[in-house]
Amino acid sequence: MNRLRQVRKQKEITIKEVAEDTGISENLIGKYEREEREPRRETWIKLADYYCVPVAYLMGLPDGLVQHINKTQAMTFEELHEAIIQWAENRNMISPKNTSRQYMKVSEELGEIAEGINKNNREQVEDSLGDILVTLIILAQDLNFDLLDCLNSAYNVIKDRKGKTINGVFVKESDLHE
Repeated sequence: MNRLRQVRKQKEITIKEVAEDTGISENLIGKYEREEREPRRETWIKLADYYCVPVAYLMGLPDGLVQHINKTQAMTFEELHEAIIQWAENRNMISPKNTSRQYMKVSEELGEIAEGINKNNREQVEDSLGDILVTLIILAQDLNFDLLDCLNSAYNVIKDRKGKTINGVFVKESDLHE
């Protein structure tokens, strides 16, 4: 049973009551509880505040990780990377069979960041950047890559690259046509 449903039942609250108190539709709460839809970050926070539990606990992160988050209140990129992989594994999301669907999630999040940038919506951009990282980490796992290794390899390729920044975009030396 996912923790959203578990916490709600422990507190003996109906979905209708949660919806009335939080402003989240009953239908959406039901989808979250059945894991048919993933809440956005601000929704996780709203529900965690409502239930008076840590967000990490409500998300179903492993207890040791929840304790670690509660103790430090900040995680390194590597710790977040591992937490996301564990979260996705707990939901049976990581599988080579899911690669094309996970790629579509990455593309969907890219569209959301474009919308946020176009509308100058800083919150949407921040949320979308986080969502893009999550979807990329899961996609990398589907393809049996470690995203941190990919990032390290990319940095090693670009760190000594020469070129010019033109209109805010770096163009490598071999692509410059002067």
